[in-house]
Amino acid sequence: MTCQDNEILLNGVLIQMARSFLQYVAECSLWVAANDASDEAQVLVLAARQRQDVAEIAALLDAREHSIDFGSFPTEYTDQQFLALKSVIRSLKRSHESVCNSVRTTAVLLRNAGDSEAADLLTTIESHERDILRAMHEIEALLVSDVAAVG
Repeated sequence: MTCQDNEILLNGVLIQMARSFLQYVAECSLWVAANDASDEAQVLVLAARQRQDVAEIAALLDAREHSIDFGSFPTEYTDQQFLALKSVIRSLKRSHESVCNSVRTTAVLLRNAGDSEAADLLTTIESHERDILRAMHEIEALLVSDVAAVG
């Protein structure tokens, strides 16, 4: 693989993260019950943490003088507006698992191509993204326990 191929791989991960379902959910209007407002706030914090990881990838691409493409949201997200957090949390977790796997796979490809700088960055980012996924599991557990407490 050439250096250009490495940057294309990195930019692909950047797009997947910058236009992830988590980022979309953070930008649309989630509905939450008054007692679940802290859960919505946590989702927004998770999205901000992911944006920081996107910024790290963008900084590396910029330092390498690679033109950065931030992509656009997939069209299948457009029906996902004004929904309850409880109704999207499973899709959010599933989507984020895909992001984590993509970051890990790309890190391996870059390491095999000899780009240890990019591979090390993505390995760190994968750890951050896995933390976000764990937090999503915790949010889901809270949402489920809230439903059980009411029911």
